Amino acid sequence: MEENKKPVLTNSLINLNALSNGFNTMAFGVVGMYMTMFMTDYLGISPVAVGTGMLIAKTFDFIISLVAGVIIEKANMKHGKYMSWIRICTVTLFFGNSIQLLDTRAFISNPTMRLIPIMIGYMMFHGSMNFNATARAALIPKLAGADQEGRKKITARQAQVGSAVSIISSAITLPLINIVAGKTGNEALGYFIVPLIFSTCFLITNIMYCKQAQPFDPYDPNVSAKSRPTIGQMVSSIVTNKQMLILFLAFTIHGIGNQLYAGVVTYFFRVTGTFDKYTIVITTRSILAFLASMVAPSIGKKLGKKGALIASWVLTAVAGVLIGMFALNKDGSANLIAMATGMCLKQVSLYLYSVFMAIYWLDCGEYGYATTGIDNRTMAVTVMNWPTKISMALGGSLVGYGIAWAGYNPPAAGAAPSFTHMSRFMLIIGWIPVIFTVVGVVIIALLYKLSDEEAAKYAKMNVEREAAAKAGN
Repeated sequence: MEENKKPVLTNSLINLNALSNGFNTMAFGVVGMYMTMFMTDYLGISPVAVGTGMLIAKTFDFIISLVAGVIIEKANMKHGKYMSWIRICTVTLFFGNSIQLLDTRAFISNPTMRLIPIMIGYMMFHGSMNFNATARAALIPKLAGADQEGRKKITARQAQVGSAVSIISSAITLPLINIVAGKTGNEALGYFIVPLIFSTCFLITNIMYCKQAQPFDPYDPNVSAKSRPTIGQMVSSIVTNKQMLILFLAFTIHGIGNQLYAGVVTYFFRVTGTFDKYTIVITTRSILAFLASMVAPSIGKKLGKKGALIASWVLTAVAGVLIGMFALNKDGSANLIAMATGMCLKQVSLYLYSVFMAIYWLDCGEYGYATTGIDNRTMAVTVMNWPTKISMALGGSLVGYGIAWAGYNPPAAGAAPSFTHMSRFMLIIGWIPVIFTVVGVVIIALLYKLSDEEAAKYAKMNVEREAAAKAGN
């Protein structure tokens, strides 16, 4: 009887889930912030080549994201439906993230060919994230059951810990990079060493998480392919789920603008000669984001998840306007107060809704299951990744093409980096992302109808449906 005892969700497990995700985010955060600059300024790759190479890698990543949920849903490996993938991805995420900022100048002479190891690392990391993020989100109902507060606690703690560790990352990343550069004389080496350290922390904590989470997802040898929906049924359940399609469209449009902004922020500090202030700004931003993540759950209770999302994106748009109008003075110098304020507002706004991120999609999955009788919840959290992948492919690739359009001149022969058309660059970092965000807000405000109360009702219906099905067997 003891081995049939239902496992209990503990704070320790919730914290390990959040901490392992946090370290993984820290590692990729370094890559995300500095990869484009690393390629243009250190590896000597042209901006157009960067944009093209990343478009190829991100397109491959998107294709993997389309099938990840189907593969997870159809597989039945010995460590459980979801835990098996989390275990596998522990290794592939570690190696994929660790090689993306590897300095290959010593053994690859052609600058464009230096893109290949970066693209391989990118596809390994993000391809793994398609499975890891889907499996982790799909595991939430197994960990918390139909308890909506338990589900929110898992996702909120993940966002809170993620924002907390980002404070540490923001504060120590550039100083550590500079220490490595000073000790070795190789300025580029620090960009490899720092994410490697963070990835190692992820590796250790994720192994601990897998051990504690395993009882919630035991291997069931009696599960057959016939008991699971077909690919056609899963695709149909998504296409006919209007609320999921609306959410998908809004997040994709908003994400394109956000990825474009995020990819060029570092260049603002490089070309305005304020790179030495970057650590202070991003650390301040991370501290405020952490505070926002702490109050976001209570704000979500008052506004509802839809209200929190709208409020967040409106604040994002306001921040973009502030950057576009005031971050650059008329004489071409940086207005750091305006720039820092805009960056902080953007990060604060992110945590107003990201604490509920997986739950938006789970709600759509519960809605689809309750209304169609087809369990597409795993596919729902797979679809959660699609807007991110599309926006990374389009918005992220636009970074390379955008800085080329603005006439980026990398540092060379003692000359500081610069833009030939700074006004174009300010459109890229400020006004264009605002347009995308406003469109996303309008879509959510007018078309997304799934309330918190309805989501709870559908989740309860589905738990009762499954309990009745088991009783009938």
